[in-house]
Amino acid sequence: MEVDLSQLDPRTRETVDRIFREDYDLRALEAVRRQTAVAARNGRQRPRAKNGFGPRTIEIDAFVDAIWRSVYGTDYTENRDLMKFLLRRNPEIGVRPTGTRIQVGYSPVGSRFRKQYRL
Repeated sequence: MEVDLSQLDPRTRETVDRIFREDYDLRALEAVRRQTAVAARNGRQRPRAKNGFGPRTIEIDAFVDAIWRSVYGTDYTENRDLMKFLLRRNPEIGVRPTGTRIQVGYSPVGSRFRKQYRL
């Protein structure tokens, strides 16, 4: 969205421009804070891959995604080399998921199998 400020007097134009810039900067800082919180959550509890969908490899905040779509194009996620580059530059967007299989029947008490008989 573009706003034409040329009809305003210089002092009002500067004030409106400052308000727009501060609002954008504030939203960008909030997006960075949300992205680091998502990265911390993904580090603490690794998300599980879903059958039929595969693992989730990246998670990008919507504001950052909108900026990258305007810079790299609307289908930037289809370019594998670009995604590798963005992942190297921004490690907080990466997700290390666990597998889809769950191990059942494991007991952490003893690592050896023992069979007990009752008398």
